[in-house]
Amino acid sequence: MPGQRIAAATALALVALASSAGAAPASCAPPASKTLRASGAARIYSVGSELFGCLGARRTRLGTLRGTVASPARRVALYTLNPRYAGVDTVDMGVDTFASTVTLFDLSAGVALASAPATTPERAAESFVSVTELAVNATGTLAWIGRRTAVGAPTAVFELHVLTAHHETLIATGTGVIDGMIVRPGTLSWRFGSGPRRSISLQPPL
Repeated sequence: MPGQRIAAATALALVALASSAGAAPASCAPPASKTLRASGAARIYSVGSELFGCLGARRTRLGTLRGTVASPARRVALYTLNPRYAGVDTVDMGVDTFASTVTLFDLSAGVALASAPATTPERAAESFVSVTELAVNATGTLAWIGRRTAVGAPTAVFELHVLTAHHETLIATGTGVIDGMIVRPGTLSWRFGSGPRRSISLQPPL
């Protein structure tokens, strides 16, 4: 009988360990918030119209989800997350203009590491710049696809960029649609429309 009791206790302990190992990490977002993204222990969440990222006990303000007036107004249009880093696309809506800026955040430190315009400058008046895709990898590389047009330049130009804490790099540009972007710790891949997939190495960091 003692041996059976020991075996039963051991079995229960193993079940408890297995259950705890498979449990999701506790959320760092406050109870009254709305969780919008989750990756490992990191979260992106909103409180009213304010957007935050968190990791452990550290919380970082990422921006505002919607403007308080119609124009001009600033808001976060896109956001992305992995277990340590977050990226946001912040748009500024003016009178007959639309600008866009991307920012890379380190949630473990609670700081913005770098920011960059979504595309190279549009020289024509009344320009419209936006981000169509946004992703961040585990080593802190933020990748995005920017789109720019203007009243005097209606043909859309697409640009693929990467941003790290130290560098911003234009990878590809053209009037064909760039999509299907995938950013991993060591590589970045994309395609122009229905064309073949292209890729580059991110080592050493660009």
